Amino acid sequence: MHQVQLELMLTALSAGGFSLEQAWLRYCAMGGRLTEAQMVRFLHTDQSQADPGITDLDRDILAHSINEMFWDRDLPSCVPYVLDSMGSARTADGPSISAAAAWLLTDAEAETERLRSLTASGLLASGPAPALDALVVEARDAFDVSSASVSLIGADHQFLKASVGPLCRLLPRRESFCDEAIRTSAPLVLPDTMGDERFRHHSLVVSEPSMRFYAAYPLRGPGGWNIGTFCILDQHPHGFSAGDRRVLHTFANRAQREVRTHLPAGAALLDDADVS
Repeated sequence: MHQVQLELMLTALSAGGFSLEQAWLRYCAMGGRLTEAQMVRFLHTDQSQADPGITDLDRDILAHSINEMFWDRDLPSCVPYVLDSMGSARTADGPSISAAAAWLLTDAEAETERLRSLTASGLLASGPAPALDALVVEARDAFDVSSASVSLIGADHQFLKASVGPLCRLLPRRESFCDEAIRTSAPLVLPDTMGDERFRHHSLVVSEPSMRFYAAYPLRGPGGWNIGTFCILDQHPHGFSAGDRRVLHTFANRAQREVRTHLPAGAALLDDADVS
């Protein structure tokens, strides 16, 4: 897969007429940390001799950067991913059991069904989502916070389908707040991350972007499985009233309705209800 991915990166850059500088700038905008020289060396080195400093996450950020440049032209993705299903094609082969019956499954089986729901949602392969882009900006302004996003949680990392603020578009799953938020149907609200033992030492708290506030509702895919979140974040602690929770719930419901618009024919949520 590594060699195939590398070859398709080079093919895509050539076919799209994109320069290496364009690819590197897009890669950096998504949170990539390689220098331009490192990226060029990686792209022009035989895979068997590839720079050991190039992690699979770096590779996938670069792959996604190239895919986004194609999406900007309303063209389909052309570079695969190596970590998980983040680049999987839209499919109606969704979960075989609904989330309501998750108690019958082992944790590993439930995660398999959740990932099937994520892929079947169509969100991973659908390109830009202008309605969700507008929604996160509206939420950020409504709550006077620095950031808002619609996140998708894959097997190994979090991908932001829509975001505003100082957030990495691709992040290892273990380093995301949203991985915790998808584990129940209830909202996760952290008025001050430093006051919560689960998060006070988290990398997003103790280093950039130094997040001190987080609030999220899970979003559901086919079968009712939690595939991501609608969340707001800030670098300062915030009070969060019952009224604030209702407003965030409204935003999450609007995001959930947008999720439905991406579902392929035959795929369905657990029911027609909005976010719980």
